[in-house]
Amino acid sequence: MLKKYLYLHLFFSVTFFSNSQTFEDALRYSSFYHEGTSRFNSMGGAFGSLGGDLSAISINPASSSIFLDSEISVTLNYKNFSISNELNNYNSLSKKNFYSYGGLGFVLVYENRKSRFSLSYNNHRLGDFNNSFNLSGKNSSGIDNYFLYYAEGIPSEDLLIYDDETSQSVYTYLGDNYGFADQQAFLGFQSFIINNNGEDNNNYISNTLYNNLDQNLEIFRKGDHFKHSVNFGYSFNNHFFTGININLHETLFEETKIFEEYGYANDSNVQRIFFKEDLLAFGTGFSVQLGSIIKIKQLRVGLSYSTPTILNIEEESSQLIETDISENNKLTTYIIDPNTINIYDKYEIKLPSKSLFSLAYIFGTRGLISFDYEITKFNNTEFDDNDGKDSYLNSLNYSIKNKMAAISESIRIGGEYLYKNLNLRAGYFYYKGPDLDLKNKVTGLTAGIGINYGYFDLDIGITKSNNFIKNRLYTRGLTDKYDIDADTFAVYASFSIKL
Repeated sequence: MLKKYLYLHLFFSVTFFSNSQTFEDALRYSSFYHEGTSRFNSMGGAFGSLGGDLSAISINPASSSIFLDSEISVTLNYKNFSISNELNNYNSLSKKNFYSYGGLGFVLVYENRKSRFSLSYNNHRLGDFNNSFNLSGKNSSGIDNYFLYYAEGIPSEDLLIYDDETSQSVYTYLGDNYGFADQQAFLGFQSFIINNNGEDNNNYISNTLYNNLDQNLEIFRKGDHFKHSVNFGYSFNNHFFTGININLHETLFEETKIFEEYGYANDSNVQRIFFKEDLLAFGTGFSVQLGSIIKIKQLRVGLSYSTPTILNIEEESSQLIETDISENNKLTTYIIDPNTINIYDKYEIKLPSKSLFSLAYIFGTRGLISFDYEITKFNNTEFDDNDGKDSYLNSLNYSIKNKMAAISESIRIGGEYLYKNLNLRAGYFYYKGPDLDLKNKVTGLTAGIGINYGYFDLDIGITKSNNFIKNRLYTRGLTDKYDIDADTFAVYASFSIKL
């Protein structure tokens, strides 16, 4: 087989332009699942009216003022993923496991006769992007539709490589001057997946012939969304507790997406397509939380509010495409590798506010039961370029308001039973995703045990959760949906020392 490489350089080019954002970015950063210390996790995260746990501070800032002693805590975890995917009734299974750092925090308590003041720091994971999976199936729609979508209306002479040019120089020029759509059209055109329709240089047709294609998608992801909270808490008469969090957010997301397609008709010019994309996104943000807890005899009532989070995101990407083209009864492989890093304009995304209502009942020294109800106003999610004049971002915001539910609900239930220096725990959680079309959700059961050694606590927690997600192969053109049914088994270990 003959291979033709359409690049004649050994160095990277960098191009700068805007408009890489998608609806999926809003879903990714709008975390709707809480994870924390072993005690927090093993009770389903139902700590909004309990406090006294470092992770509880992240959902209700008043939680720090419940502490009687200063404390420091660290959490480690192990996760095992089993991911089942389905595309058009074809199933694939992926498995992965890893160890990771779960969080760190401390609280300092200052007390007098009637009041108590607390100062704390907590590092809380809002999003865990570490997962990988592969998906295989048959489909009557091909990736030619992706390139046709982006090419529509683009003059074909802009997609040519002239004698004094390379694939890198043209790809970079298109990115600098026209943007993402023109780059996709260039890749599809130069790899012979699409061609202009006769004399109409702005209209395109597919060079592929097929009825039912074999498709394989591999996705490798890693990264996190962490929230660093500086907290101030105050309690009065041991009945009223209040607090505020000043939060700094940091996020890192890396993704490699590999799509391969074959099974074309024998008389099709295109016989195989390999398309690889790499994405790096990172950013920081800010939010504020207010909360209170009231004790009424054995009853606890908690309320908290989280302001919208303002994240500033930077993104980089690169692409490569490879095709097998049938020419004179033999296959020639064309590889278009622009060897270019696309650096996009920094953009701002406003993540939704959250409101939490909590109830708990304390059974003396024997145990407790707790309930949390949280609502998230997802349709307030918004992209911004700082001047509000970007038509692409404005259209994306319009899509968000129509695709996302006005509110999304989560329910968490937890209980704890005390026997001497042992604490036995169990819980349940349900998180409803915001996308009206995809209907994503997370459910889970939890359990755990804690051992109190006086000034030292050891807590072990386990969670068994299911995350059902509907996703799309691509956001444009080839938009067929596939199911992700991910079962996660996690073990958490927390070590706490009273100071």
